[in-house]
Amino acid sequence: MKARLIYSLLLLVAVSLVYKLFFLKTEHNTVSNSEQKISIPEKQPEKPVFNDYQAKKLPPVQATAFDYSDVKNTAEKKQKFFDILRPLIENQNQIIRDNRKRIQFARKHNTDHDWLAAIAEEHKLDWDRENPDWDRLLFHIDTVPAELVMTQAANESAWGLSRFAQKGNNLFGQWCFSKGCGLVPAQRNKGSKHEVRKFDSINDSIASYMHNINTSRAYRDLRKVRAEQRSRGEALDAMTLAGGLKKYSSRGMAYVREIRSMIKTNLALMQKESPNIN
Repeated sequence: MKARLIYSLLLLVAVSLVYKLFFLKTEHNTVSNSEQKISIPEKQPEKPVFNDYQAKKLPPVQATAFDYSDVKNTAEKKQKFFDILRPLIENQNQIIRDNRKRIQFARKHNTDHDWLAAIAEEHKLDWDRENPDWDRLLFHIDTVPAELVMTQAANESAWGLSRFAQKGNNLFGQWCFSKGCGLVPAQRNKGSKHEVRKFDSINDSIASYMHNINTSRAYRDLRKVRAEQRSRGEALDAMTLAGGLKKYSSRGMAYVREIRSMIKTNLALMQKESPNIN
């Protein structure tokens, strides 16, 4: 009788221990799973590509910076001209790169509809929100090789010393058509009403020039060659793109040949401090 009682008590203790062990294991698993769920971070939205780098607005530069009184030779004069322009051109090209990245991000994520419509209008393009032509937009919004910009600036502004450069910060001979918008050319044909546009800074002149290259029907051939180079994964080539400037001057191909000759002659000086980034 006594042995049976002891056996019953031992059995009861054993069952109690098994129950407690099972309960504790279950409770531990529940807590662990709960903690594991809490520790899983929420999925973060994809970082906008166009925010990786934003071009900074540079201080305005005036054409009076083209002071060559301290230079010793032609090479130094040219180098000074290129050194002043290089960061301004790179900054404007970076703004364009930022816009291209933003367009590509919007294309992927179906966002930024108002901005897309605005930048399309800025580039004289119709924009259908329901059926957007992304390739056409990117065809117009693209960079211009620094060597081409520098060379045309040097050619059109007499290395920054022309009347239109010094009094209007106009390095590219751009016209405007409202009275008082610029400087009246000394040899303007009778009946003509155009003026050579005045800019607040060289920065603005460069931005306007690039916008002109990207929007004017006269330079569609340049944009077409540029898009072809992009599609082949090539760096944009100033010598090749210069062929699209036939309508920049009434001299046509003679002007193109002159620009190409200047690029070839001055390439080392233009790239001396930093190579062009396309």
